[in-house]
Parts: sequence; C-alpha cells; structure tokens
Amino acid sequence: MSNTSNAALGLGQSPALASGFQFPSIHNFPPFYTLQPTASTWKNQADLWSTIVIRYYRHHRLYLLDLDDSTITNEQLFNNLRINRKLKPETIQAIVDEMVKKGDAEWDATSKKRRAIIYWRKPEDWAAMISSWVFESGLNNSILTYYEIAHGDNSEDQEFYNIHPTVLQKSMDILVKRGVAATFQGANFEEMGVKFFRAGA
Repeated sequence: MSNTSNAALGLGQSPALASGFQFPSIHNFPPFYTLQPTASTWKNQADLWSTIVIRYYRHHRLYLLDLDDSTITNEQLFNNLRINRKLKPETIQAIVDEMVKKGDAEWDATSKKRRAIIYWRKPEDWAAMISSWVFESGLNNSILTYYEIAHGDNSEDQEFYNIHPTVLQKSMDILVKRGVAATFQGANFEEMGVKFFRAGA
C-alpha cells in the first residue's frame, strides 16, 4: 500500500470489541460492503479489506478462511450488525483472489474457492523462524516430529505454536529445498520427522 496514513485510509482504530481486536473506522462504512464497479476504487477497497483480514487473522492466530463456516470469525469479520451490512460470498472470494495475487493467501485446490489459507506471515518467514528456534534451542542434533514443532512443550512460547498443517508443510518444503533440513515419513502428518543440518533458513 502507499505511504498514505492509516487514518486517511479509514484504517484508524475504532472501539475494541469483546475479542480485543480493534476494527478500523472504515469497517463501519456501508459502501465498504459492496464491491465497487470502478477498477481503481475496487483495488483500494480490496487492499483495505486484505489489510483488515490479515490483521484480524494475526490477532487471533487464525489460518483458515472458510466461506461456508458460520462461526464468529466470519460473522465478526465480514458482517457488521451495527450498520446491517454484510459482504457477499462472491465479494469475499474476489478479495481473497487479490490476496492470492500478492502471496497473502492461497486457495485450497479442492474447495472451488470456498476455503483459503491466510498468510499473515509468509511460509518463508515461518521457515526462518522455525529454523532459528531449532538451532537456538540446540534441537538440531535429533529428529523432531511435526507434532513437536507445532504442539510440543518446547515450542509452546513460540509464535508458530499451533501453526496450521498446510503452512507448516510449506515451511518445511522451503527448508528442505534450501538444504537446511530433511524430512522423514511418519505414520501420519504429525509423526512426520525433520532433521536440521545447519543454522540459517
């Protein structure tokens, strides 16, 4: 996005909700919920929505956006009861399409654009973070399971704790490709093993 201030873009904070997340003021702007027909206006609208989605998902440490899910995530994020406005599914799809183009999201190939992974951190960033943690913790001399990385006692204080399996796999693929790690087949995804060879992702 440009250097224009958040406040000027309508991204200034509004009162916090019960979840602790503070939606920007533009979230209360009725036209923001209608896909704008002018290309330049739509691009700005999509960029603003993308920023909100990424901030919301980072705040709540979420990864999966499911258009068929009626949980509070979608209801709170895309449905504003205060002004009685709600994004249509096709508009959400269009926003995610724009996020995919920028590498901020990825559609589940089997979902026909109904489910997407939101990358509030890129897989490359997760890969670097996980690799640094392994070497700083002295864990590179043994084989770790995917479960130990994502849910183990040693990783409980790390930002990647409870990382989504798809994001974890993509991060491991990056490390393997760079020659930093090797993976070993397990009985299931969580029992997949990985050994790290050298510091630095």
